[in-house]
Amino acid sequence: MKLIGTYLSPYARRVAAALISRGMPFDHEAVNGYRQFEIASRYDPVAKVPSLVLDDGEVLIDSTAILDYLNELTPSAPLIPGGSRARRTTLKLAAIGYGVYEQATSLAFRGREVPETEAKRWKAQILGGLRALDEAARDGGPLRATPLDAAAITAIVAVEYLARTNPDLEALPAIPALAALAAEYRDAPPFALTRAAA
Repeated sequence: MKLIGTYLSPYARRVAAALISRGMPFDHEAVNGYRQFEIASRYDPVAKVPSLVLDDGEVLIDSTAILDYLNELTPSAPLIPGGSRARRTTLKLAAIGYGVYEQATSLAFRGREVPETEAKRWKAQILGGLRALDEAARDGGPLRATPLDAAAITAIVAVEYLARTNPDLEALPAIPALAALAAEYRDAPPFALTRAAA
């Protein structure tokens, strides 16, 4: 398999972290969808990352769809647990983390160009998402399940992505359980090996 996308992208990074967490070997082509549009568009018609090129040449796009595929390959250690309630909880928490990525990106790259009311809404969305993830990261919460599932991987990447893109937001004091979870796994291979250079 080959993963297309720079680890500056939280979407590509969460896929890489999932692959590493399950011991699945892959090649990595660090394509920036914004700066390398032509290369990215070879894999995805809308030139977004990540894309995952399977060994038979099939190309999967969108991190959520890719994680769903990887889940099929790891039945003994699922990224998305079976069972209705557990599955719904994981997908919901992963979607919240994905939403944090989206708003953190908007705030980082467009925050100075939009009316303050819009930037404030993005900040509120980020903090609302982080608080929901923080609740789930408390002892016994769903983000504390082992091995890490798609929701926990997404949440940990969200904490690091936010710190990188919006350091002035200073969200960590408001999310102690989530911050502790991210710190606990900071040097674990799925995150240490996918951390973009400063």
